[in-house]
Amino acid sequence: MHKSFLSLKLALRFLHSKRYGALAKFISFASIAGITTGVAALILGLSAMNGFEHELNNRVLSLIPAATVTSYSKQGFETIEDNLSKLEKNQHIKAVAPAVSLQGAFSHETNFKPALVLGIDSKKEKEVISLERFMTCKTSVLDEDTLTNPVILGAGIAKDLKLKIGDTINFATVDSAIAKDGFSSMVNHEFTIVGLFKTGGQIDHNFAFVNLDTAKTIGNLSYPNTIHVKVDDMIQVDSIVYFAADTLEEPCKVSTWIETQGKLYHDICMIRKIMYLAMVLIIGVASFNIVSNLVMAVSEKRREIAILKTMGATNATIVRSFTFMGLLSAIRGCTLGTIIGCALSFITPYVTAHFKAWFGIELLNEDIYFINFIPTRLMSFDVVLVVSCALLMSVLASIYPAIKASLVDPAKEINL
Repeated sequence: MHKSFLSLKLALRFLHSKRYGALAKFISFASIAGITTGVAALILGLSAMNGFEHELNNRVLSLIPAATVTSYSKQGFETIEDNLSKLEKNQHIKAVAPAVSLQGAFSHETNFKPALVLGIDSKKEKEVISLERFMTCKTSVLDEDTLTNPVILGAGIAKDLKLKIGDTINFATVDSAIAKDGFSSMVNHEFTIVGLFKTGGQIDHNFAFVNLDTAKTIGNLSYPNTIHVKVDDMIQVDSIVYFAADTLEEPCKVSTWIETQGKLYHDICMIRKIMYLAMVLIIGVASFNIVSNLVMAVSEKRREIAILKTMGATNATIVRSFTFMGLLSAIRGCTLGTIIGCALSFITPYVTAHFKAWFGIELLNEDIYFINFIPTRLMSFDVVLVVSCALLMSVLASIYPAIKASLVDPAKEINL
């Protein structure tokens, strides 16, 4: 303990020595600046990846079912209750809900907007997806008899069609039961907007929710044609739902969130791995500056090293002293980098959310991406990992110059 304390004191004296040359000071500054920049950039980058993954789970995956089982029959699932019961028997399926899926287009005056209308059971659907967190109303309003075809509309659709709550809107869809010259006909239905939902992403422009019975009437269906499924493991959703769907007697098609949003999720995971690789490379380059700094320090302090040796300092003491010099430089860089990186992680969502208003530049188009800002989520594990990697590589980079310092010959240096 005493030897380590002595080595630390020597490292501090060497770092703050007035005889420390201008070039050595510049290289020392460059090494600290390199580590600071690398640590800050990596903390911010990993926080952004965590943020995108969190927003994907919180916004997109909470508003779409983990899996959708769709009937091939034009009339829907004839044994819907039996099918729901069979799916619920699977231990990995947490909830199921009957639904009707209708493709069509909303219109108001001369404007129209294509959308997917989902007819839902307001009680069961809440167990599958988290709707009301993003809605201006409860889903139970869809069951009220006092309104004419109530609909909860995506905020993006309402914005594009210049509508608000209380307005009426037309929905056109294909009715294969009404045919003319062998072609299916379009039918129009009027809805009353009773609420909006806003996630801040593309879903707001594509979806609307209506009552299950209303959707069956519009689609000319006798039974629900879709079953929404929630599972306990989103990553294993394919194997879980495909296995469960095999127990159903009616022919059906299974689709999962991985087919629609999986590419985005895998992209986030891939970029995270690239960030870890970048962490090693960036900090590795910064560590070379520490090598240069210590080599320069050894050249300038050869006489002091020789005097220390004549006073009884061992080679191990010299090695520890110069290793501590590199470690102290790394600690400075890591401290500054952590402060800057954490600060940037906290302010980035706010700045990017207002970027268009301030500078007129749109960073992320919400019509394309599921959010219109850069989210961040700072995690202590990432901060500890980045700092630990930086300190470890800095210590390893300090070993060669430290060993070189211990090889200084006192007889040669003092006689010069």
